[in-house]
Amino acid sequence: NIAQSFKNVDSLYFPHNIDFRGRAYPIPPHLNHMGADISRGILEFSEGRALGPNGMYWLKVHLANVMGKDKCTFEERIEFVDSIVDTVHRCAEDPRNNIEWIQSENPWQTLAVMKEVSRAFKSGDVENYVTHCHVHLDGSCNGMQHYAAFGRDAKGASKVSLA
Repeated sequence: NIAQSFKNVDSLYFPHNIDFRGRAYPIPPHLNHMGADISRGILEFSEGRALGPNGMYWLKVHLANVMGKDKCTFEERIEFVDSIVDTVHRCAEDPRNNIEWIQSENPWQTLAVMKEVSRAFKSGDVENYVTHCHVHLDGSCNGMQHYAAFGRDAKGASKVSLA
């Protein structure tokens, strides 16, 4: 019901609290970008961006990640998605009768990304395809990365995989 009430809203903003470590957490408890799989699967950016020369690569990485392949190398993730591209198109076109996405580690995110990947391929111009899909990338030592970036600390940045 929460998602339905926002169905016709153009933009949605999430107020956040910041804890003593500098970590930001959304205040709304149910529908937010850090919430359950279904919340993450139905949310998208209100302003899209063209995929450009590297966007499909990162969409594929994201699809592999939400399907549980997040421990593989990036190239293994790309190969995995390339190996299931027919399944991706089938699930995107008819998710009720092609239910492979349900077996995924994060089924709702998987379906959302499958639909986006399929639409991008079918657009005929992948680089200029405008996506609203978020691609989650996990950092390491995020707090320290922010401190190094804010302080323009090149030495610190090199120690936390930032530079």
